Amino acid sequence: MARSLHRRSPRRDRPFCTVNCAALPDDLVESELFGHARGAFTGAALERPGLFEEAHTGTLFLDEIGELSPRAQAKVLRTLQDGEVRRVGENVARRVDVRVVAATNRDLAGEAAANRFRLDLLYRLDVVRIAVPPLRDRRDDIALLVARFWSDATSRIGSRATLSTATVAVLSRYDWPGNVRELQNVLAALAVRSPKRGVVGPTALPAAFGGAQPAGTWTLEAARRTFEERFVRAALVRTGGHRAHAAQELGVTRQGLTKLMARLGISD
Repeated sequence: MARSLHRRSPRRDRPFCTVNCAALPDDLVESELFGHARGAFTGAALERPGLFEEAHTGTLFLDEIGELSPRAQAKVLRTLQDGEVRRVGENVARRVDVRVVAATNRDLAGEAAANRFRLDLLYRLDVVRIAVPPLRDRRDDIALLVARFWSDATSRIGSRATLSTATVAVLSRYDWPGNVRELQNVLAALAVRSPKRGVVGPTALPAAFGGAQPAGTWTLEAARRTFEERFVRAALVRTGGHRAHAAQELGVTRQGLTKLMARLGISD
């Protein structure tokens, strides 16, 4: 989503930089974000610009920003307020023009109330808020994500295997407590375990998916519904979401398409 925001903005031709704040040790966060001067600390043999400088005129995506240390929060706040960065070990301020996109799975208002996140930084960041529902609340996205992640996973290992419709249906019904990362990891593991040719059925999925739709209970009605849903979605994609054109392509009335979409659980 952060990349999509960048690509649809006037900054699309400028740098897009990302950092997972939770993956950086506290002693490296400041150097990563703001850069450092030569000799600023042990191992700093060369001067290095930070991500704020690398993202100049573009977008910087701060993932898991709720994990930043209090010291790093203070420096990020100062940069957002002043439009300047100071590399570790330097007193020189450098001007930067960066649009910041931040993400978190924490309640930052609650974190601020508990003195674990700076309230003034929250105010600076919380300009436009986009709530991303968990996968279980946007099941229409799962099949699209499955197609993308499966293509990525198989291309990395030179596999030409495909997922069966039944497998995609089982994946679409799973609640995904780990959200997109869990989906991505499950598909990567499945690609490695599966033969590099042929169709991968639902029996190849981990045991956790066994209750979703065991292969032996895959009924004709379920298969028909899955086919209809994919067929209707494909028509809507080809017509750019234009219902009248999609209905004409499918050979139904516009009202009939609306009823069909409601029955299949396809939202706008």
